[in-house]
Amino acid sequence: MEQGTRRLGSALRFAAMPAASRKKRFALYWCTTPDGDEDWFVVADSARSARRFHEGVEDYEPGEAHAERVVGLPDELLEDGGWRDGPNGKVYKRSGWPSDELLAACGGEVAARPSSVVRTIMAVVCKDVRFGSRVFRSGDIVTNCDRSHGIKQARLAVFRGGKTGH
Repeated sequence: MEQGTRRLGSALRFAAMPAASRKKRFALYWCTTPDGDEDWFVVADSARSARRFHEGVEDYEPGEAHAERVVGLPDELLEDGGWRDGPNGKVYKRSGWPSDELLAACGGEVAARPSSVVRTIMAVVCKDVRFGSRVFRSGDIVTNCDRSHGIKQARLAVFRGGKTGH
């Protein structure tokens, strides 16, 4: 009972705080969908905000995306009620796509994968990002479409070892 009272007490203290003193804690989220076509990172202040941003921008139905918190943004990337996209980047107040500089500032290693004319036209992100032992591979609608038509290509790794994050 005491633990429940403690939680309620902290919730009441938070609700009583003036909105100006409540600092948003932005984090990096890995957003995925069942088709895997557009999987990529989103900077947001909650998993719910990350999902909504991803669904809205990538034209998915509400509830289709899943967001997993990867890492909180370091203090040097947090601004007054917002986040900075990399050490010298623009400041945003809402959810958005991270730059490679932001991913690196959060501890990620970014590696480009081979692209193609079709992927460039369709704005497919051709990157893998490693955080510790986990590797995240961007969604690839072109590869997924090829696979659905029986066309298989070797899945080349840009990092040695690590668990796949998607």
